[in-house]
Amino acid sequence: MLLTQNEQKEIDLIDTRIEELEKRILGNHQSTENIIPITDSLINTNALINASLVGREAVSMFMRRLAELDKLLDPAVEDKAVDLSAKMEEVLVMEPLLQQNAKALYQIQKLASVLDSEAIKNVPSLTDRLEKLTLFYLDRKQEADATTANTMDLLQQYNTIIVNITKSFVQFEDTVTRLEIAALPRKEAD
Repeated sequence: MLLTQNEQKEIDLIDTRIEELEKRILGNHQSTENIIPITDSLINTNALINASLVGREAVSMFMRRLAELDKLLDPAVEDKAVDLSAKMEEVLVMEPLLQQNAKALYQIQKLASVLDSEAIKNVPSLTDRLEKLTLFYLDRKQEADATTANTMDLLQQYNTIIVNITKSFVQFEDTVTRLEIAALPRKEAD
């Protein structure tokens, strides 16, 4: 097979680039007796792989289909393979989510001026003050919780006292009623 002049120039350019790469990797060795050029090594490796695949049809078939697999895994192929109606259906299914995202984006754009305000920008500098206020609040909350618990205990004691007083009054009422009945003059029986 004869190569055109442009194809030969391209091959020579690639060969030159490979040799430059070899020099960068291996360094500038004056003696090249033990160095095998990368292109020769690649050709030998390819020949060994092809020789090892002889008689193994499943692996050979897989190797032949690698190019096809690469094409199918390419994201650009999916865009071409999916027809317009399927794309339209997908957009229609996602319409509520897209509208929700659009509304959220609109709200963020409206509030962007607030997010860029000096008050928001000063938040990191106010962190120490916020921590002090938080500790102060926690101390006051603990005091309030203790006061609430003490008040609940006092209310329980008050309720117990009121219940006991109420029972005593009921007992006194019964006793007074019995004594009043006993003190009433009795009618003599004829």
